[in-house]
Order: sequence, then C-alpha cells, then structure tokens
Amino acid sequence: MAKEINLQTEKRNTFGKKNKSLRSTGIIPVNMYGLGDSISLQVDEDTLYKTLKEAGYTTPIKLSVDGKDETYTLVRNVDRHPVTDKLVHVDFLRVDMEKEIEVQVPVVLINQDSAPGTRGGAGVVTQGVYEVTILAKPLEIPSELEADCSILENLEMYVYAKDLNIPDGASLTSDEEAQIAWIQPPRVQEEVVEAVSEEGLEGEGETTEDGESSDSDSDGGEETSE
Repeated sequence: MAKEINLQTEKRNTFGKKNKSLRSTGIIPVNMYGLGDSISLQVDEDTLYKTLKEAGYTTPIKLSVDGKDETYTLVRNVDRHPVTDKLVHVDFLRVDMEKEIEVQVPVVLINQDSAPGTRGGAGVVTQGVYEVTILAKPLEIPSELEADCSILENLEMYVYAKDLNIPDGASLTSDEEAQIAWIQPPRVQEEVVEAVSEEGLEGEGETTEDGESSDSDSDGGEETSE
C-alpha cells in the first residue's frame, strides 16, 4: 500500500471575487464533492502544492475539515493562473475505498533506446497517447503505466493500450487499440526536397531570360562623362 497522504483544510466563507483577497494571503479555495454535499474549503498554498506534487491525480488523499471528518478523496481538477501558473482553485472528489472508480493514468515510455526498429537511424520512437483510463479501487490505482518500446521491431509495429501492464485489480476502459507509441521514420525525402527548393530560390534573379543579369541597374550600365 502506498504511503498515506493527509491534507488539513478549513471551511471557507468567501466566494466569488472575494477569493482573490483570500489568495493574496496565501490561502487557496478548494471544493470537495461527490458521495454527498459539496463543501467549500480552503487550505494553505504551500501545503497544497506539496500535496498535489506527492499525490497527483491517482493517489488517494485523506482530507480532514477543521481537524475532523476525515474523508478519502482524489484530485479531480486543478485550476492555475494562465500567466503565473500559480494555483487558483482545486476540486477534490470523495471516493469509497471499496468501490471502483474510473481515473486517467499517465503513460510513460521505457526502453526507447533498445527498440530494434530504431537501429541504423531507421527512425525514432514517438508517443501518441499520454494517458489512458482505467477502472480500479482507489488504493489499486497505479501512479503511472509503462509502455515497453522494446517490442517495436520495425516501422509497422505499435505499442497499443492493450499492451500496457495493467496491475491486478484494475482494468482498462480506454480503447484497447489506441496507439501509444511507434517508430517515426526520418524525414530524409522531405529534407532533400526542401534543400533543392532553397537552392532554386537562391538562384533566382541571377539571370534574365535573355541571359543578362537581373541584378544590374539598367540606368547604371553605362558610364557617363561630363
């Protein structure tokens, strides 16, 4: 079992535009919903940052309100400022630890360098899907799923969602045929075409149809004497 993560919160009495003044004091507004009424809460910004970094979207957080009413939750939504990237608001979803829940889990690639299909510069491993949805009890949700690229023997092969190592007690609910990774061939032909096109552009303007230089000044071709 993963290390238990706890988060202390307080009930919140500010709403709407008044939350701006709350944030200015280092307090972030949060909500908890699901399996009952929605509750408006607030939590210290630094504490919330550390908790989000540790738990992500897949690890249950035991959330308490005013020192009591401990409830297991998952992070469901994180709002950040578009310019400063600072926390603006966070939603927590109550979960029943004995019931399965759908959650999106990040996918990471492993063994890219050992993919046989990349030998000799045949191409590079490319990732197309970065997360999949699984169904599992909260404590059985993996923090990430690994896509093993060592099976990519040629340009026609893919790592599919069904190839991921889903842990016992969990099941994949995303499209099993979703293409997680493959080998992207080098763009040699396109680069050659681009090079030829650039050479053609550089050569333009050097001569006219009658063989004269198009860069010469027609008024300045003869010397004048006074």
